Amino acid sequence: MSAKKILVMPDGNWLAHVSRPFEIAKSLREMGHEVIFAGEGEYMKLPRKAGFLTLPIKTIDPDRVLECARRGRTNPYDYNLLKECVKEDLKLFDKITPDLVLGDLRSSLSTSCKVSKLPLVITINAAWTNYYSVKIRSIEHSKIGQVERKILGRRLSARLGLPERIKKLIINIDSFPYRKLRKEMGLAPCRNICDVMEGDLNLLSDIPEYAPTNNLPPNFHYIGPIIWEPEVEPPSWLDNLSPERPTLYFTMGSTGYPRFFQKAIEIFGNTEYQCLMTTAGMVDLKNTPRNFFITNYAPGNKIMEKSDVVICHGGNGTLYQAMSQGVSIIGIPTMWDQEFNMQRVVDLGIGIQLNELKFEPSHLVNSVEKILAGKSYQENVQRFKRILANYKGPRKGAELINSYLAGSPKKSFQKAGAFTQGIVEKRPRTQQWRLSKDKL
Repeated sequence: MSAKKILVMPDGNWLAHVSRPFEIAKSLREMGHEVIFAGEGEYMKLPRKAGFLTLPIKTIDPDRVLECARRGRTNPYDYNLLKECVKEDLKLFDKITPDLVLGDLRSSLSTSCKVSKLPLVITINAAWTNYYSVKIRSIEHSKIGQVERKILGRRLSARLGLPERIKKLIINIDSFPYRKLRKEMGLAPCRNICDVMEGDLNLLSDIPEYAPTNNLPPNFHYIGPIIWEPEVEPPSWLDNLSPERPTLYFTMGSTGYPRFFQKAIEIFGNTEYQCLMTTAGMVDLKNTPRNFFITNYAPGNKIMEKSDVVICHGGNGTLYQAMSQGVSIIGIPTMWDQEFNMQRVVDLGIGIQLNELKFEPSHLVNSVEKILAGKSYQENVQRFKRILANYKGPRKGAELINSYLAGSPKKSFQKAGAFTQGIVEKRPRTQQWRLSKDKL
């Protein structure tokens, strides 16, 4: 197969959503394909430093995304912003003329790629599909969920299945801007926000033992987690840790609350524990106790190897990294997808979930002691370590994209330039496309 031009478009503000397509892109480049990135945000430095051509494109404000997620909502785009992002996508497609688009969290792509008739590949978690089979028990970071639990209580609410119903209601309501724009553009409607996340090929950065699904369509594939590590040397203090002392690892990814680093120092400072921290530059901690070892970035696997427990925000990448090293987990989720993750961790017996909204220092201390005192957590997480050893996510993702490019029927690329000034509409009878000026 001849080399193809692949345009990678993640949301550049989030490490997980850049690192997943970035690791796949490195394998695609090794296969001989031309790979170009487009996006803005702090983590676009990853492809830039790796020598990929990286172009700017309008990206949603990360504070807006965080505020939306912490309110328990799933869509930070309103109609006007979505329309603007689709317009920017189409301009870029016209300029680059790619053979395929690879996206992660840039939800305008499902609309813009359909307009341009471009194949779209998405890296996504199983929990963000309509096929995820785990029923959620509660949604702490949702105002609707908080009211429901206040009136009925957690147990009665779960018994009635209200958390799952609330989730379905929210993902339906939040799809409204997409429905409106797609209707104007003559495209098929979406059922809910999970439809918006889908592509022609969907790469699930999960394993079925952790994130099971039902009735998965053939264009969805489990490839296993994609875990990125910074290309930096391990901190010098790592080899000087005592194997006789219990070791805790604190990390909050790129979405957790930085204040938990200071809380950890207050709780565990000058105790028997060795406390390791990677802060991702979110805080500047000074005059820390002697039992704390802190750096901005470090190879996560090396840190995990020395740790007995990881305390984190419940982000998908961190959880898989812990499981791959056989380390039990304490999660303090700050948004509802992290709550889904931690509920699964609890169900599988590999960790403990704490409530960020009702957090007390004693909760964390008791959880650490419980994990260290019992064998079941360690035994359960070792099972996942063995399973994960068989997965090579980035390579598998690249191979699936390569096969898709080789085997999919040729799709004529429709120049997007016209669409940046008009909007597609269907003729009532012939189902052909025409342009309506000044609508986009």
